[in-house]
Amino acid sequence: MTDLRTDMPFADYQYPTKPVDGPRLAIVGEAPGAEEARQGTPFVGRSGRLLDESLAAVGIERAECLVANVFRYQPPGNKVGHFFASRARARREGREIDESWGAFGTSDRLLAEFAGEIEHLRATLAEYRPSVIVALGRTPTWALTGENGILQLRGKLLPCRLLEGVEVVPTFHPSYLLRGQLVEQPTFLADLRLAVSRLTR
Repeated sequence: MTDLRTDMPFADYQYPTKPVDGPRLAIVGEAPGAEEARQGTPFVGRSGRLLDESLAAVGIERAECLVANVFRYQPPGNKVGHFFASRARARREGREIDESWGAFGTSDRLLAEFAGEIEHLRATLAEYRPSVIVALGRTPTWALTGENGILQLRGKLLPCRLLEGVEVVPTFHPSYLLRGQLVEQPTFLADLRLAVSRLTR
């Protein structure tokens, strides 16, 4: 099968630069945008600044966290749907689906050529051993828990399907807040506080 990722812009995970004594926090987003791909680092630019400020407001330094995206490749047009297809579309295009991950939304499934990205995230989380993961948006919530529906799930504690015994706190992606939804910023901060509170169990 042809690997379609090789010419896609790429931004790897950001690993902690400060040692952490005690439970660890991981933050997982969707996929890099243009600025992230240019710098090779997740969550830079306006979304990154908002994330950093919000973490600081709840007493967390980004340098103490693993910061990742489900997909390390920037999709064309920043459309995360690039990594998924319905069964019918996949058949038409001669592409394979990895059924093991279940539905993303109502009918889309993960394209098999990108399944390695979730496996890489699983392996990294197993090595890093976070106690809590903040899922920033719909895509990481699905990847980490198998659940769909960020508006219904945000602010809840969900089990992580990639790493047993780890809790996931879904919340909004910072870019969602910046697209005219800053009214939700207190909710975003409350979700981050919930994640932090679980670090002291």
